[in-house]
Amino acid sequence: MLGKAWGWLAARLGGRRPGRLRFSVHRHPTYPSFWRPSDESERTPRLEIQIYLEASNMTNEPRWLAAAAFEGMPSTATVIIGVRDAGTGKFAPKNPLPPQRIAVVSLLFLIDGESRSADEPFHVTLLLTDDHGERHDTKVILH
Repeated sequence: MLGKAWGWLAARLGGRRPGRLRFSVHRHPTYPSFWRPSDESERTPRLEIQIYLEASNMTNEPRWLAAAAFEGMPSTATVIIGVRDAGTGKFAPKNPLPPQRIAVVSLLFLIDGESRSADEPFHVTLLLTDDHGERHDTKVILH
C-alpha cells in the first residue's frame, strides 16, 4: 500500500516512476561484489567486475535479462548474466526473474583496456535490458 502511494506521489511531483524491475547491489556477504585489475601476466590489460544484484520483479509474469552494460564504458565488455534459481541455488541465464518475487542476479564483466586503480572506489551506472526491451538502470559503487 505504501509503495503504491509513494509511486503515485512521485509521479504527481514529477519524480521518476518506479520501474517494473528494481535492482540494487546485494549487500549480503554470501554475494560479494568486487572489481579488480586483471592479472599482470596477461598481455591485454583488463578489468574484471563481478556484481551481485537483488532484483525485484514487480510484474505478474516472469522476466529474463537480455543485456547488461555500463554507461560510458566500452562495448567490448564480455558479460555473463545469471539469475539464481531458488530451488537449486544455481545461477543460469535461462532462469527468469520470478513474478512478484525477489531474486539474486550475477553479472560478470571483462572489460578490455586500462584498469583503474584498485585504491579508488568503482562508480558506474549499470544499464539492464529485459526480454520486453525495457531498460532499467541502477547506480553501482564498489570499494
